[in-house]
Amino acid sequence: MARSRSEEAVRRYRPGDEPAVENLYRRALQEAGTDPDDVPGNQDLRWIEETYLRSDGEFLIAESDGQIVACGGLLVDGATAELLRIAVDPDHQREGFGTAIVEGLERAARERDCDRIVLTTASRQASATTFYPERGYERLGTERVNGYHLIEFGKRL
Repeated sequence: MARSRSEEAVRRYRPGDEPAVENLYRRALQEAGTDPDDVPGNQDLRWIEETYLRSDGEFLIAESDGQIVACGGLLVDGATAELLRIAVDPDHQREGFGTAIVEGLERAARERDCDRIVLTTASRQASATTFYPERGYERLGTERVNGYHLIEFGKRL
């Protein structure tokens, strides 16, 4: 089967991508109505190599016309992997970049012998609350943190 343009655009994070990744992530959150400075623990975007790549995780980038338009990270804890910092530039949503990132991270999780993958997203990220179930993720639970209603999803690999 032929690969789509969005799949061909996916690559591993490289040193020097940090500013564009952080800008993309902030822009995607703001577009969805979330203040990026309110999100706890997103300092990992300043240390992607240390947080993801040097810990048996993964961090993928998607590009379009030389610009970073999507990203996502994977952390591994035994047989469970966690998706983090999945973001798609608002101008490039519904073009397959998010799907390509998630599928690439799922492959990476399988390569690391994970049998389960989880993620947490805010309910106000409306596109995410439909995106993940459409890809086989089940809703596992909810919680309220810092005024945000969070939804946890999971999927068997």
